[in-house]
Amino acid sequence: MREVGIIIASEQKKFLIALALQFIKLHDFKVTIFARDKYVVDLANKILPIDNKIHVIDCSKLSVKLDTDAALKEAEKIENRYSVKLSMLLSEDRALGQGYLSNVEKVPDIKRASWAYTRKIREIVNEIITKERILNKLNIVIQRWPNKITTMILRNKGASSFSFVPIKYGNRYFWSDNDFITGELYIKRLKEYCENYTHGVVLSYEIDKMGDIKNKKAKYTYTSALKASAQILINDSKNFARGINKIDSYHYLGWLPSRFRSVSNYKYVKKNSVKPGDLSEYQTVFFPLHLEPEVALQYFSPEFSNSMEAIVWISKSLPVNYIVVVKEQANSYGVRSRWYYKQLIKIPNVVMSHPDSHSWDWIKSSNIVATITGTAGQEAVNFEKPVLSFGKHQIINYLPTVYYVSNYIEVNKALDGIIHQPPTQDDYNKSRTAFIKAQIESSIDMPMLDNNIELETAAEALNHLANEYPEVF
Repeated sequence: MREVGIIIASEQKKFLIALALQFIKLHDFKVTIFARDKYVVDLANKILPIDNKIHVIDCSKLSVKLDTDAALKEAEKIENRYSVKLSMLLSEDRALGQGYLSNVEKVPDIKRASWAYTRKIREIVNEIITKERILNKLNIVIQRWPNKITTMILRNKGASSFSFVPIKYGNRYFWSDNDFITGELYIKRLKEYCENYTHGVVLSYEIDKMGDIKNKKAKYTYTSALKASAQILINDSKNFARGINKIDSYHYLGWLPSRFRSVSNYKYVKKNSVKPGDLSEYQTVFFPLHLEPEVALQYFSPEFSNSMEAIVWISKSLPVNYIVVVKEQANSYGVRSRWYYKQLIKIPNVVMSHPDSHSWDWIKSSNIVATITGTAGQEAVNFEKPVLSFGKHQIINYLPTVYYVSNYIEVNKALDGIIHQPPTQDDYNKSRTAFIKAQIESSIDMPMLDNNIELETAAEALNHLANEYPEVF
């Protein structure tokens, strides 16, 4: 009997449990749920029926415990077996790689971040060996976001992994079959639509609903900071009393100072910023900062995640009549220092965007949009603006109006090209049409995808997977 593993952490637990039920009902799979902790185990056991085709495992009790010497010997074997550098995997871990977060100096400290190098190697080796053992007999693995340790293990043994992720168009989701928010079929469709482009009606772009809702919830008043701090105090105290805090994770109340820092930083940026109408005498390059720490940078752009360096490269490459506009991410004011904003403002041709100015207003009024990852590049394609892309794995890199760059020389060359020989209207039409068509054809609308039990939603998501990848069913 075919067997699927479903990895359940903190996000969309009930949806993933419903998906397990549909794998049994619709495709007669045996299902193993890999639960992050005992609370996910309890939730799964509460919802799932007693069935010999369902097995729930508490992953917190399965960890391999190699000593340092054994782990260091195994580390070299792992690197050879998977053609991977453990140092890269460490850099993508929010805790073990916290030292790489140079653009968010005020992120709360994680205890594991200060471990010695050998201890960090031992930690990641133990995680890899644990996953090798539990994933050994599976045909398919489902996860919320792509996890590179999981995908490299499954790829090596010829099994499949899929992540149900937002495609950044309305409420639409799709199945990614690789380490990033792309996927083989998504890329293939995009390339084909570019190659076979014909003029026609282009559908209207829809804002990424999940990201838009999250950004609109951000508040910058001391009253909201007090309320958020009270909730942190309650949650951290409950977790401490229950003994469920992750070992060597954030310090008790570690996130509390950021709630108040976000208010003061917001006020500082607001006082020292500009709005789109203030720069009419300049040409502009719009660069939105990213939410950090988050998978968008550490995980989906592992080769390059330094926003400050990208801004410096752009600044040094522009003619005198250009200005770089930097806009802070709505939820990142609390994790950056005041020094960071002051340093940006000190760069001669760099200004900060007014916090309340909408990114779309800047994109529409700008001449070029630059981004590492995120939705701004996709939105720029829709608004027919050339994009300077620093993220190697962005899906938009396949479009003719997007210029992927990885160093200062390439930035300088790309900007000269865009300024002196910009894309044609035909290029913009092709990019916009091909991108929206590929997004819609590769995804399904999931307005009900949240943390509720939605059997019909899970069935729709699973049918979409089966239609996209019939060979694995």
